[in-house]
Amino acid sequence: MQGGATVSIFYVLPSRPILGERFAGYLQSLFPGLDWSRTAWTALAETLGDAAVQHPDVYVLYREDLPEEDNLAQVLVDGFGAEEGDQIVEIQAGPPHGEMSARYWRLGAAA
Repeated sequence: MQGGATVSIFYVLPSRPILGERFAGYLQSLFPGLDWSRTAWTALAETLGDAAVQHPDVYVLYREDLPEEDNLAQVLVDGFGAEEGDQIVEIQAGPPHGEMSARYWRLGAAA
C-alpha cells in the first residue's frame, strides 16, 4: 500500500464471454424479447467492468488476460501493481446458468 493509507480492490472475473453470457441471462429477465446473443457477450462484460472501475482504487481483470500461473498473488503484484494489504475478489463461474461464487482475500495474508 502506498503510504499505508490506500487499499485497492482487484476483481478477478471469469472470461469476458462467460461473464457476458451470465449478464445476458439476467438482462433477458429485465428485457424480455430482446436478443442478447453471443456476439454481445464480450461488450456486456466490458460494460460491467467499466462501471466497476468508476469507483476509486478498483481494478477489474478478466481471466483470459492473466497468465495461466498458479500464483495469482504474484501475477497481480508483477503485472498489475498490487501491493500488500490490497483486497482480492475472485469470482468463479459455476456450471452454465449456475451460480457464481466469490472468494475474498488480502494480498500478503494467508489465502
